[in-house]
Amino acid sequence: MASPLKRIQFLDYMRGFAVVVMVMGHSIDSVLAREIRASGEFILYDFFRGFTAPIFLFVSGYAYIVATEKKWDEFRRIGAPLAKRLGKILLLFAIGYALHFPFFSFQKILSEAKPEELALFFQTDVLHNVGTTLLLLQIIVLFTPTTRLFAIVVLALAMFFVLASPVVWSIDFAPIVSPVFSPYFNQMQPSIFPLFPFVAFMLSGVMAGHLFLEARRAGREREFFRGALVLAVVLVALGVDSDLLPFTLYPEHDYWKSSPSFFLVRIGIVLFVTSCFYYVKHMPPLAAKHLVMLGQASLLVYGVHMLVVYGSAANEGLMQRVGQTLAAHQAVGVALLVLTGMLGLVYAWNYLRKNYYLSARIVQAGLASSLLLSFLVRPW
Repeated sequence: MASPLKRIQFLDYMRGFAVVVMVMGHSIDSVLAREIRASGEFILYDFFRGFTAPIFLFVSGYAYIVATEKKWDEFRRIGAPLAKRLGKILLLFAIGYALHFPFFSFQKILSEAKPEELALFFQTDVLHNVGTTLLLLQIIVLFTPTTRLFAIVVLALAMFFVLASPVVWSIDFAPIVSPVFSPYFNQMQPSIFPLFPFVAFMLSGVMAGHLFLEARRAGREREFFRGALVLAVVLVALGVDSDLLPFTLYPEHDYWKSSPSFFLVRIGIVLFVTSCFYYVKHMPPLAAKHLVMLGQASLLVYGVHMLVVYGSAANEGLMQRVGQTLAAHQAVGVALLVLTGMLGLVYAWNYLRKNYYLSARIVQAGLASSLLLSFLVRPW
């Protein structure tokens, strides 16, 4: 039976890998020359890059259920663990919306923001997606007395989000739920990761994590991962074959974004990639340490690297300062520098937390309070 340490490292390896791919992909996207994007090589690269968010969401679900089943009874009643979790969910929404402020001034947003700027502000990003899914999962936890029943409900919900996606994507929800919430459903309003079908990747991670824990308790980890690899191949085959059927149950839809067939292909590949980390036994110690650190600090890295790469209402990023002008090798070089910077940030933050915990928390609270106050009182 695996030790707790090994289990945590296994999850952090996957999360660290997702963070590395995310930072590299965003950094390259922000500075790579536009003319290169029409090449066949870039189209192939962009296809594989499209798996970054599904992997990140899947791994987030995997890690969620491992943490939840440890304290199942505590998360089912009002108390400190539940309050802490709800606080983290609110933080995800706060950061998600803050990254898309049209101006770093609450007054200016109210008085001068144009409809198209507000639409970009209300877009659904990966943090909104994760936050909504965590809130939904917590509600399910409260109403399901056992982990097995919880897993069944999660599986049914994942199937619903996948199978309903082509229909949901054909509906304009703005007149129904307002432009504030309609980006959570599809991309008729600006939206990067609407719940349909992306929430199903995280729910699938929850299911995989639950089955992993059951297999671990029974001493059948190796059998579980062998089965996961076989299932991954089957899902990809089903996704490809179902798209070749001479009929369809759905209205015309975007195959690459909302098709259940393509979801099967993607979740199969994601399951295969993440399961492979179980078999990584001899990773160089330094590389393993870096992956674990990045995985454990995924939210910090996400927020800061987005500011560095794409900028915000309060700062210019690489996209504004450099622009999409660089050759491929130059863009990769920039991405490696950003990744190195994020790793340095994580080292620095971990050092401060370990050696000056109280001071670090005071600085963190002071910085957050100062930014919030500035945002609220700035007139421009």
